[in-house]
Amino acid sequence: MSEHPLGQHPVGHQPTSERLPACSRVRVVVERADAPRCAIAVGDSFDVDGSGLSTGGRAFCPFALAAVVPVLGMMQGELPADDWLVRKPLICCPDATENVVMRLERIGGAG
Repeated sequence: MSEHPLGQHPVGHQPTSERLPACSRVRVVVERADAPRCAIAVGDSFDVDGSGLSTGGRAFCPFALAAVVPVLGMMQGELPADDWLVRKPLICCPDATENVVMRLERIGGAG
């Protein structure tokens, strides 16, 4: 069994040795946007395939994008089945007043 980096696990959480395989494609979808100052809206998305990013020709808020970039590499790699990115793959925009929440989805196999 893998150990938590601090040697502890969240209350009631039991670690697992199961791992999800690496995934080359990730989709980021806006799940919530209560008061965005930009043009972002629920359902907006972009895909990351390897190191390429595609918005389908639509604009995507650079601040929201910047919030997601640090975890994209982890999401594309092999993940423990109980990793927080597997259990609750949500990232918030850095401006809390906008209440923009994005969901990360693994949409492809290794590749």
